[in-house]
Amino acid sequence: MIVQRIGCAGLALVALLCGFVALELLRGPRPGVTYPDPASSPYRLPWPAGVERVCAQGNRGVVSHYEGRGEFSWDFAMPVGSPVCAAREGVVEQVVQHHTARGSDQPNNKVVVRHADGTAAHYLHLRRDGSRVAVGQRVRRGEVIAESGNVGRSMFPHLHFHVTGPDGDTLPISFREVSRDGVPRMLRRYRSGNAAR
Repeated sequence: MIVQRIGCAGLALVALLCGFVALELLRGPRPGVTYPDPASSPYRLPWPAGVERVCAQGNRGVVSHYEGRGEFSWDFAMPVGSPVCAAREGVVEQVVQHHTARGSDQPNNKVVVRHADGTAAHYLHLRRDGSRVAVGQRVRRGEVIAESGNVGRSMFPHLHFHVTGPDGDTLPISFREVSRDGVPRMLRRYRSGNAAR
């Protein structure tokens, strides 16, 4: 009886809305985890100011970024060759840029930038020969450090970003230009405020 009143299109809409509610409740920041206040965050979104990107997957994602070592990670969809900017100033600690393949068992190209407080930002899935920096180089926030790609454990062109502490675990961080609590959510668009300084 209810099905006849709502119709198939109505049921599909209800199912879709329920799916979005489930994603909002079951994915994204885990309840009880404290993220830093975005107003004092040293991090900006890792692409040039004024450009919008979709957060394809956030914390506690659908495909990866589960609780544990990789929970506090983000995937931002962007075409291969898009500029990747330092989210925070630091010193380049690692550059890997010789890989070309992608798949579940393929290694990633990446740039790792160490910050003054001992944390490190990781920029992954970069295109082959896509680094614009060298190990030991000091980079400013907003400086282009690489070109995005679709290499390694990647299903589509995007930039994977996370920050680790000294123990290698990912850390909950916030981005200054992300409204509300500074934490990007899956399937939402975000405009970067990451201008070189």
